[in-house]
Amino acid sequence: MIKKSDVKIVIVILLCISIMLVSCKKKQADLKKKENAISVLVAAPIKQPLDEYLDLSAEIKAIKEVEISSDVPGKIANILKYEGSFVNKGDTIALIDRFVIGANYAYAPARTPISGYVTTTYLAVGSSIAASTPIANVADISKLEVEIQVPERSISGIFLGQKVLIRVPSAPNKEIEAVITKRDYAVNPSTRTLMVKALIDNKERLLLPGMFSDVSILLNSADNVFVIPNSAMFSDDLGKNYVYIVKEDNSNNPPSELNAVSSSNSTKYRAYTREVNVLFTSKDKVALSGGLEEGEEVVMFGREFLRNGSLVNRIENDPTILEYITPPTAVASSQTNTVSPLKVTNAENTKSNVSASKPNAALPQKPKQNTLTAKPNSDDKKENTSEKTNNTQNASNSTDNSIYSVGG
Repeated sequence: MIKKSDVKIVIVILLCISIMLVSCKKKQADLKKKENAISVLVAAPIKQPLDEYLDLSAEIKAIKEVEISSDVPGKIANILKYEGSFVNKGDTIALIDRFVIGANYAYAPARTPISGYVTTTYLAVGSSIAASTPIANVADISKLEVEIQVPERSISGIFLGQKVLIRVPSAPNKEIEAVITKRDYAVNPSTRTLMVKALIDNKERLLLPGMFSDVSILLNSADNVFVIPNSAMFSDDLGKNYVYIVKEDNSNNPPSELNAVSSSNSTKYRAYTREVNVLFTSKDKVALSGGLEEGEEVVMFGREFLRNGSLVNRIENDPTILEYITPPTAVASSQTNTVSPLKVTNAENTKSNVSASKPNAALPQKPKQNTLTAKPNSDDKKENTSEKTNNTQNASNSTDNSIYSVGG
């Protein structure tokens, strides 16, 4: 007789065999699954210079600027210097009549204590003034200052002697350099900003006091560093920075069965994480101080769907990457090279069109019509004249109708 214990053992063995068969089939099915490649934009960064600027707005002011006033009360008898006039130190700007009854005083002069240009006159001849009433304004515009309010979060990168680039609407295509000469050592509690002043050498007279300007303060500068777009880098919870490096898939992972299935396709590439050292960030670009080697391809755009070892579809030579991995001079030269052949082609096409439009001397030309045989009769002239008159009247009527029909 078969014991119950033997039956149980047989059942357990059969169950184990069935489980093993199911797991094997599942593994084979997983191996047959095809891994989908993720399309990404890749490029090999090159070493180039990169500068980091702090962009702010500021007001331009004169270093030497005074208000001219009279020491005595009276009326303005005459104004000798108006707006735009250059005056030397000690020149008379206006004459003041003290008009004291019963007394005959000479005109009192209102003189300028500095040399410069008269920027404003506040009063007219005949105006009554008291002592110390402002009459005009004189400013020296050969040297100006730009007053910059630097946010509190950025004051650690501000120091004396730092370079500042200035742009004004009156000269949009020119950048004027200035140097920081003054900085406060107390933050304004209402605006949470620090006052910084930069000296401008205004020899060309491009700037005037009171102008509004855009300024860029040079915070960091690096030469011969790898530059990548900000979208190519990501960080972990510990603050470490990473990028994806694309390499050819020469490993045994995925298994050989999957490699055999995809061997008929082109070379496979995978993306692997790589820790990098960030020097500084300038707008949408990042300067790296380490972590990359010459010729390594980096995923510039499309890293959001990647994991370490993901299969990728490389998209190279995309024009959106050019401005990130190529120095500005190289970009300008490449753009010039791409435009010039088009101009030559258009010129050649124009020449060919002109040559085609000219009649060929070897071809026979059409004979001219004889004007004598085509002369109309006098009756025909009358009919033609009447037809022209009717056409003119119809055209004028249609024009009038179109004018009066607007909005009707």
